[in-house]
Amino acid sequence: MDITFPTRSKFLEACEGAIRSGRTVLEAGRAISISFDEKGGYTGSVRVTIQSNDGNVFDTNWTGDDASRFPARIKAAALALLNCGCKGMFEVSHEDGALSIRMA
Repeated sequence: MDITFPTRSKFLEACEGAIRSGRTVLEAGRAISISFDEKGGYTGSVRVTIQSNDGNVFDTNWTGDDASRFPARIKAAALALLNCGCKGMFEVSHEDGALSIRMA
């Protein structure tokens, strides 16, 4: 399923900072973690595919019926990966304010 990148997100800055500072960790196949002050949000673990030729949408294995229900923190993480020049498939998971990103 294709999901549109967000136009803005309060989670984007934290995601970009963690990806920039943890880039070598990601490239080594390990996970980076981000803890948000704001708890809650949709829980889930999905694969996202970031392609260099498409800055509008990313592909995901998420199976929901309503794209507006796609987890906002995971959507922000996908945009942060794009903005930081990371391409390929990643596993992104979120639970109660804790986000994890690793190459899939």
